[in-house]
Amino acid sequence: MQRQIKWFLIIILISFIQKTPLQAQDRDLIVDVIVNYDQLPPAAQEKLVNFKQRVQDYLNKNKYHDEKIAPIRVSMQFNFTGVNTVTFNYDAKLFIASQREVYNPFNRNDPKFSTAFRFLDERCEFYYNDNMPFIKNDLRFDPLLSMLDYYAYMIVGYDEDSYYPKGGTRFYQKALDLCNRVSVGSTGWNETGGGSKPSRLQLVQELMNVRYDNFRKGFFEYMWTGLDSLAINRDHAYANILSALEVISEVKNKEVKAFNVDIFYDSKASEIAETFLEYGDRRVYDKLISYDRSHQSVYEEARNRAR
Repeated sequence: MQRQIKWFLIIILISFIQKTPLQAQDRDLIVDVIVNYDQLPPAAQEKLVNFKQRVQDYLNKNKYHDEKIAPIRVSMQFNFTGVNTVTFNYDAKLFIASQREVYNPFNRNDPKFSTAFRFLDERCEFYYNDNMPFIKNDLRFDPLLSMLDYYAYMIVGYDEDSYYPKGGTRFYQKALDLCNRVSVGSTGWNETGGGSKPSRLQLVQELMNVRYDNFRKGFFEYMWTGLDSLAINRDHAYANILSALEVISEVKNKEVKAFNVDIFYDSKASEIAETFLEYGDRRVYDKLISYDRSHQSVYEEARNRAR
């Protein structure tokens, strides 16, 4: 019965989308880039004057999806931490966050957005020169441009996974292909150390591994049959969200490392807590804590405000 309800909701949602289509555009991403280079010497800062605009234009003007889609909103923040003043190789931390609109056909003038992918990459190293060509080429590795392409494909992959079961696979494959073209010694790409932060290779390999299929299934159900269904049938949407969170948490319990599960809860804990404020039974927060103990304080605070 539960499965029948879920697919019934999907059919309803598809029919609404067909009647109220989102405007598709040629661009895939709407990226806002923030740059902080206060830690660099003045000479190095001067070399980065056009960095923000060039990165923004590169991501906004290139295609990463093979179809026309509603552009994905993305925020990227580069915090530069060091530079080799001879070679002008830069060290930076990169924070990425993408959003997609929560489906609500009854209130289109007041859209609500949900974070799809959010990640802090603390190991970025690349050469930058204001005269270097910014030309997209997936067959050639460039420490900066390939990193931008990698995260663009990850963002599109996560976005597709939120609408279709395993819909992002072909985009994750493109991100994986970039990892396989990395030059020897390039930081952040394929290290396999035991730290808490994954390399770019580890992050996408996990998504392509069948052992993590249930994470991707749970992510789809959380977003599509959960958040997107709240405006149509709140009770079923709540049930679907709880079912999805249980599936995702089981993956975490089974695997030694589950980087994408950690990313999911880091970006979703506050949203989950707020979503259940109107649930009607505060005991639901005990269940949420059992699924995600790392954010227990977030759920406890929300429980105190819940009705």
